[in-house]
Amino acid sequence: MNSIGIPNQERYLQLSPTTSYCFLSVFGLLFIAIGLLVGAFWLNMLCLPAIVVLAMAFYRFFYIRLTLYILTAETLKIRTGIFSYTLVTLELYRVKDYVIKQNLIMRILKIMTLTLFTTDKQDVVIALNGIPQSNLNDTIRDLVQRARAKSKIIEIN
Repeated sequence: MNSIGIPNQERYLQLSPTTSYCFLSVFGLLFIAIGLLVGAFWLNMLCLPAIVVLAMAFYRFFYIRLTLYILTAETLKIRTGIFSYTLVTLELYRVKDYVIKQNLIMRILKIMTLTLFTTDKQDVVIALNGIPQSNLNDTIRDLVQRARAKSKIIEIN
């Protein structure tokens, strides 16, 4: 087993949010920090809020960037955190539906958000934010069908 809980011989796909998505996520905070720094030219007490907002932006950037989505044949694992981490595991046979979202900027940058709707009690909606645009939805659909066949799960509406 490696450090993220996957047997070494098992094949898996590892994704993380792109750097451009991370930058888009903190753009508002960076804009505020720059505004405060410009204001600090005339009013020195704005330096401290600017530094705090800038620190928040860096923390959020790295928190998003260090998120890992690990897709194996039977599970989807989501690892989040910087100093300590949380590992959420979803059995793929629980995936019921999925939606791909892309706004105009995401289409230009070729990134997407894949939202999975599940029958899991704790994590009903799982979003894979800012991943590179791909045919991941088809891969997940195939893996879900295989996991259901292997577990002999029949979906009843």
